[in-house]
Amino acid sequence: MQHTNLYIFGSETFYKIIFDLNIFNKVYLGKDLTFVNNSIIIVFIDSLPPKFLRSFLKLNFPIILISSGEKKKTNKFNLNNFSIFLKTPIVIQNFIEISKILISKFNYLKTSNIFVKKYILNSNNRFIERDNKRLKLTEIEVKLILLINNSNGFTKEKILENIWNQKTQLDTHAFETCLHRLRKKIKDEFDDDHFIHLKNGKYYLL
Repeated sequence: MQHTNLYIFGSETFYKIIFDLNIFNKVYLGKDLTFVNNSIIIVFIDSLPPKFLRSFLKLNFPIILISSGEKKKTNKFNLNNFSIFLKTPIVIQNFIEISKILISKFNYLKTSNIFVKKYILNSNNRFIERDNKRLKLTEIEVKLILLINNSNGFTKEKILENIWNQKTQLDTHAFETCLHRLRKKIKDEFDDDHFIHLKNGKYYLL
């Protein structure tokens, strides 16, 4: 894994094994929470205090949690979409394959994140987040947000044409229902009353 860095916390033995294999770009014996890009963090949870462990899961990196115990030991940790739990003993070849999958998935998710005003929209997994809160969206809701985010405002007619392939205003029920539900979801989750704004007949994101 030529361009992938590994930070290993809690096991000097595992660090030495991986370092000697010379598979990864760089292998570090982790000491603090400072990392470079294209990194995977390996955490042996039996060797580290719980308070220190929880700090890892706030990081925006792929994380592999390793333990000799049962998977239920990780229940108190909220694993993100690119983190995984493994139980010892570790088969090195399996570990390498899992690492490849994690870094690929992470890079894929990272490229799908789009800044939308005060939010981050993940178009591939269809969620929007802000201040450590995350809201699941429908495919149509994502399309609507992306459409009016990349413009100087869209009329209802243009929204119908671009999203619902409808060129007349004979039936606007689908759009109005989608808009109402999306506004309500944003309000309920983020307490934001002004996410989608209507001005001079055009819809904008604020």
